Amino acid sequence: MTNRVWITDGSLPVFSDTTRLLTSHPVPPGLSTRYEGFVDPAVARGSLDVRREQPDDALFVEAEWYVEFPDGVPEEVSRSTPVLLQGLIEGKWMNRLLGTKRWQPASVGNNVIAAGSGIATTLGGLVDTGAEARIAYTSERGGEQVFLTRAADLRDHNIVALVREVLATVEGIEGIDLGAIGEESAVVNEKRRIKEATRPFPLPHAVKERLVTRALADGLGVPPGGEATMTVTAADGAVVGTASLCLLD
Repeated sequence: MTNRVWITDGSLPVFSDTTRLLTSHPVPPGLSTRYEGFVDPAVARGSLDVRREQPDDALFVEAEWYVEFPDGVPEEVSRSTPVLLQGLIEGKWMNRLLGTKRWQPASVGNNVIAAGSGIATTLGGLVDTGAEARIAYTSERGGEQVFLTRAADLRDHNIVALVREVLATVEGIEGIDLGAIGEESAVVNEKRRIKEATRPFPLPHAVKERLVTRALADGLGVPPGGEATMTVTAADGAVVGTASLCLLD
């Protein structure tokens, strides 16, 4: 069983194969940018196996939040709109982001929603749930890697407006991925890496190229035969979701 999901990107570069929204949010270093994204028509739930299609394919993962609507997709969206909060692993063939302004070839088909009860809340209550989503795996050459996103990281990121605009823009989706928010949620969000990549010129796609090149050089991807696992916990520590993304050898 798969879901038709809007995948959000909140980074500074504007990609050529996404729908750019009007809703904006803050990004480091002290800037803001408009959200963009696309629809992945078949997002797995619980577990997903992927295989390299190109010899240089390098699989990276990001810890993200996903919301769906227990009462069906709403006609109107507000802070009181009921949602189910769950974690999502966004898998990216990081090498496919080099030398291009396309995003979908890196991401589509590599995403998996955590399976489990999730957390019933409202859009306005997301940040107060105390939930965390944690990914762990052993990288190719960089040792153990952990990526973490907290529900509190969503604060001040215009999530209600994002969800409202996505639902008004695309039809037939079953849930919305909120993107990699929080400096611990992805390799390319780490403060040190962003600081290094913004020199000498902080041009968005140039920064993207530097971030990707350095992450690849550091060997931080999931190795062939390796598995990245996500554990989603509620405020009391109870496990409410698990997911795995495996790169077949």
